[in-house]
Amino acid sequence: MKLFNIITFICSITILGIMGCDKKDINLIDANNKWIYLDSSKSTNIKIVQVFAGNTPQVPTAPNLTTGPQVFIYANGAKLNGTSLSYGGLFPTTNIYANIPSGATKFDIINGRMDLTVVPNVPKFIAGDTLATLTATLDKGKFYTLYIGDTVPTLRVTLKEDILPTPDYQKYKIRVANFVMDPLDTLSLFSTRENAEVISNITHKNVSDWVQLSLPIINDTLYFRKKNVPGNYSSAVSFSPTGQRMYTFLGRGKTGVTSKGTAAVLITNR
Repeated sequence: MKLFNIITFICSITILGIMGCDKKDINLIDANNKWIYLDSSKSTNIKIVQVFAGNTPQVPTAPNLTTGPQVFIYANGAKLNGTSLSYGGLFPTTNIYANIPSGATKFDIINGRMDLTVVPNVPKFIAGDTLATLTATLDKGKFYTLYIGDTVPTLRVTLKEDILPTPDYQKYKIRVANFVMDPLDTLSLFSTRENAEVISNITHKNVSDWVQLSLPIINDTLYFRKKNVPGNYSSAVSFSPTGQRMYTFLGRGKTGVTSKGTAAVLITNR
């Protein structure tokens, strides 16, 4: 259902006999903004993850040798994120998805050049600031994650559909998304509580199916392990799942990059 936020102007009749409004008066119904909320049955749902671990290109108006690109994401020309998304950033920042129109959609990933001559600062792009594009058909009612990252120094985007079947009572679901920027690294997920690899051999730029597990009595500890390499690939992540939630165990980073070494991060999908 579309809702409209409309400021209504009422012309009053006073006791002095003023009978109405002059035709030259502004029609505030037309002049004021109307907030239109998308019909969720006809739109799609998107989450964006920025995992490009390169240190270039830098933001032209705020260069930093270790930050790397900070980007704005546009869908068919409409800007999605308010502030630019840097490495490790997630949009939206919570366990929800952004609602956008469905259908043929062109995503533009644009470096966060800002006009510093005005306050507040606003984006001001020039030729060459578009770092990547992706065109896809988004089905209404479906959920997707857009991953920004590939192999240094190449920035590309990958779109994956998120199918979100509700876990059973006293269960949760987890999956692996391998977006480390070492393309030969194949990852498996090891659970201390299960004392086993619960998801195995997920190759670069791929996302596993969901695995349903029982809620642990105490916190679990999760690690990534690399195929054919003994020991743990990532640092430990302490994990206390909630019943009927769904989580993505995301691999990101690149070996040897300052402040962006390989790591594991949990994202809540529902």
